[in-house]
Amino acid sequence: MTNTDQQMCEAGVPVDAELFDEVMQDAAQWGEAVLINRDGTPRRYWEHQMLDLHCPSRNIIHLDGRDTGKSVVLSTDALHFATTTQGGQGLIAAPHQGHLDSIIEEIDFQVETSEMVRALVALNQFGKLKILRKPYYRIEFITGSVLYFRPAGVYGDAFRSLHVERVWVDEGAWLTEAAWKALRQCLKSGGRLRIYSTPNGLRNTTYFRLTSSKQFTVFRWPSWLNPNWTTEREGELIEFYGGRDTAGWQHEVAGEHGKPSYGAFNQEQFDAACQEIIEYRTVRITGDDLSGCQDNEQLFDLLEAMLDLTPQAGVFWIGADLGYTNDPTEVVVFQDASGEKPVASLVLRIHCEHVAYPILSMLIALLERYYTPAGIGIDNGGNGGAVVQELLMLDAYRALNMSGRLRGVDFGGVTAMPTPDGGEVRKRTKELMTSIINGMLQRREMRLPQGDLELQDQFTTHTYTMTNNAVVYSKGHDHIIDAVRCAVLVRELGRLNLGETQSVCVMPLLTAPIFY
Repeated sequence: MTNTDQQMCEAGVPVDAELFDEVMQDAAQWGEAVLINRDGTPRRYWEHQMLDLHCPSRNIIHLDGRDTGKSVVLSTDALHFATTTQGGQGLIAAPHQGHLDSIIEEIDFQVETSEMVRALVALNQFGKLKILRKPYYRIEFITGSVLYFRPAGVYGDAFRSLHVERVWVDEGAWLTEAAWKALRQCLKSGGRLRIYSTPNGLRNTTYFRLTSSKQFTVFRWPSWLNPNWTTEREGELIEFYGGRDTAGWQHEVAGEHGKPSYGAFNQEQFDAACQEIIEYRTVRITGDDLSGCQDNEQLFDLLEAMLDLTPQAGVFWIGADLGYTNDPTEVVVFQDASGEKPVASLVLRIHCEHVAYPILSMLIALLERYYTPAGIGIDNGGNGGAVVQELLMLDAYRALNMSGRLRGVDFGGVTAMPTPDGGEVRKRTKELMTSIINGMLQRREMRLPQGDLELQDQFTTHTYTMTNNAVVYSKGHDHIIDAVRCAVLVRELGRLNLGETQSVCVMPLLTAPIFY
């Protein structure tokens, strides 16, 4: 009987010593014997997941599409190591805390639902599980092994105090070069390194170089390895990304480096912009939250209560990316500083899911009443055009007098920018908005909340490719960014004192509500 067997018996968990010793040697068998799926069934691994868990290589690196089960494999291997190694230390690393959260949630789920996993977690002197959550997640097992979870950030400072035998990296394509240097120093000589990531097309990175290294076993998992893959799903993604030859399909679905891509925002400048903003709030609203309302009056009252706003004084700018009913919606509110330096601080972010556009119109109207913004920018795609029409045309919103301040933004259009000599220069709208954000970050004229992990994740993983001398930005993970784009565009145009009735977008507004 091994030490682990003995410790589990002492913890009151019945163990068939001979069978358990055999199972404990294999990560896949261990996972299927011990771990539980979210639906309560025993864990069963797909064929490609088994190949990873059985791989004896010291160094492994992945190029994976989405929904291939890499997080399940990573968490299984880490838990197996910690529960079968006496006094071992392992590090689960990722670019940011948001990337770690899904793995931490899986660990917590197994501890809560699997009797055997819970019995393998060590107890402190008060009989509580030895799980530390601040400043970073840390879990200790009865074997004496410890798993550390650390976000890299820009420089990898959180790695510098650790020296471990195992390192697992999630979303390794997004680690900065400084973070890679700090991470490599954590791994002891002869230690094992496993790197998982969806490729991003960046060529000048350690991740890209290691995928060609002879010292690494390379796994490539395209999304269609998922047994639930269907021709309908394939068709949806081909349409969404614009074809198989696009960077989005190559990176997110096929798991290929694909066309070269580049980071849309400087990570160091973004990190400097992330600060503590005391007044910052996030609000999440779903269709289920509003399903009990019988009429517009009840909807209005409930939305007002959920937002919990008070009338604000100052100069505010609102940006919104309004998805279809099944897509997420993001609305952001920036406030200009009252000092001489033109600094804009993000003070509110609203995330909506399964919320129809008439309710989104009501939401924007509520923000207008409480903030009286100098400008509101709404993406004309998705539900945006319908919302703009309602707010400008319906009698219910006419008293708000939003004409001139509310602007529909055509991301695929061209915007005319005034020049000092009284002329104008025309620029592609999406590129212009992105350059405005980059300029604000570079000049330290934008303050973003340091604790918003969703915002952080989107800004640090947003890329672009060059196609026929045109910039094409990555899709599918940019709703917050698009809302910020709209806000900074109307702010820039407002600060340039454009005429109140001048339209921002090339595509003219319709003359009647489109839902009639």
